[in-house]
Amino acid sequence: MAKSKATRLREQRARQQEYRDEQKMQRRPGRDDIARIALQWLIVNTSKLAEREGNPARMNKVEVAILEKLVEQGFDPAASDRALGDLIDRYVDGGWDFHRKPHLWAGNHINDGDTDAPKDGTI
Repeated sequence: MAKSKATRLREQRARQQEYRDEQKMQRRPGRDDIARIALQWLIVNTSKLAEREGNPARMNKVEVAILEKLVEQGFDPAASDRALGDLIDRYVDGGWDFHRKPHLWAGNHINDGDTDAPKDGTI
């Protein structure tokens, strides 16, 4: 006999929660974690390169490419421009960095449980 839709959904939720718990236990970064690091790296390093070269168009090229993709996904162009501009200002001018994830340092098995491990993600 086929399972009911409610049963299938309940089982799927349980599998997904088990998967997320396993990923958390392994401290495996997800797509969004990697994307945040990559975006910050891209913005900060492109900005530094543009400044060193005296070529602000280099930074504009990155901004335009990101904005085009956001608009393709259905986001409002003006709102996207403001949101990206805010991020760029925070990363470049404000020295803004990511919030620490203290739960990753609790019982840190990578540093043999060293609770004095750096909180900025460096090892």
